[in-house]
Amino acid sequence: MDDRDADAFRALYRRHYRSVCRFLSTRTAPDHVEDLAAETFLVAWRRAGSVPDMQLPWLLNVATKCLANHRRGGERREALTERLGRAARLDSPGVEADAERRRQQRAVIAALAALHEHDRELLLLYLWDDLRPREIAVVLELSALVVRARLSRARRRLQNAVDAELDAPSLSRRPMSLTAEGSNS
Repeated sequence: MDDRDADAFRALYRRHYRSVCRFLSTRTAPDHVEDLAAETFLVAWRRAGSVPDMQLPWLLNVATKCLANHRRGGERREALTERLGRAARLDSPGVEADAERRRQQRAVIAALAALHEHDRELLLLYLWDDLRPREIAVVLELSALVVRARLSRARRRLQNAVDAELDAPSLSRRPMSLTAEGSNS
């Protein structure tokens, strides 16, 4: 059964919430402060039985770790975008190339979102978490051989979905003027 004292936690929260938010506000964007404070107090709730007498320093240490996890998550998102871009051969210089690269990145993201969740999970483990097929096999409780085969098919499906997204007509590629032959709807 749960041996946490809700009243003691409420007192801890009331006593230190503002201090934790103030601490976080000097270290992250304002729109992340409350979420990170909530994560900090969630850890405090989960570890209610082991919160030391020096509560505020302990909470600030927890907040520092939550902030570090938050930053790592952002770094992983950026790295995934870069890896997906390279996987779809999106690297090229220049303004026009940059616009095309952005269009291709949107296509990659849309294609990834459209994949079946099993394919998406496999690709995210491979590209986002940077796991090798034998490591993915452990996570998914499959053989490495099965993972390699599924990963190969998932990458092919992603490429086909990206190609379909890129071939789909978009507003930015349509002619700006309507002619007699283009307006016969």
